[in-house]
Amino acid sequence: MKIKQMIKENNRLQDAMTPGNLSYYQDMVVYIRSSSVNEAKGEELLLEIGQHLLDAQAKGKTAEEVFGSDPEAYCKDLVEQLPPMKGLNKLQLHVMIPWISLTWFFFVQAIVGFIVTWTGGPVERMTQVRVSTLILPAGGSYILIQLIMKWMKNGTFQPEEERRKINIRHMGIYVVIAVVILVGGVWLGRLLPVLHIQPWVSLVIFVIGLLGTKLFFSSK
Repeated sequence: MKIKQMIKENNRLQDAMTPGNLSYYQDMVVYIRSSSVNEAKGEELLLEIGQHLLDAQAKGKTAEEVFGSDPEAYCKDLVEQLPPMKGLNKLQLHVMIPWISLTWFFFVQAIVGFIVTWTGGPVERMTQVRVSTLILPAGGSYILIQLIMKWMKNGTFQPEEERRKINIRHMGIYVVIAVVILVGGVWLGRLLPVLHIQPWVSLVIFVIGLLGTKLFFSSK
């Protein structure tokens, strides 16, 4: 079964769970999916857990009765038994975020450039793209997504009050990083060169980016 099919089947299993079992199981899903394990093996494991939980649910049992009162320790043991994510998959994961960010940056750049051209605006100005402007969305999106993934994993299995504390702490981190990125962007903007990219070139880059996203990063 392909990864997309397993995810779809996983969603179907969740639809049949009671609210309490669903909440317990969804925390397990977040923990395992946010761990650096082989994606296919992780999804296979989640399907096994989900089906096992549904079988137990049919007999009147709860997720806690099946998997115990410490789901984090249970999931940690399971993750340690799974094969780790391969080096190429890790590289794909790290490259995917800035790749997608820059792909859509050039889409916006192309659309705005065409609009300015058609309305007789300052075309020369719209074709100027600072290298620092490319670095900011690529680096900023990467850092932001990595922090969100870490926050999701750290907040898993935590009581609601503890999750709020984690949220506040991470919000503070986001603000600090955003300020650093903006300041760094202003500083780099004075040092790095300016590229001249016509709207049609931006559109071509966007199309290449979309094709590359499907070719290199789509789950099988």
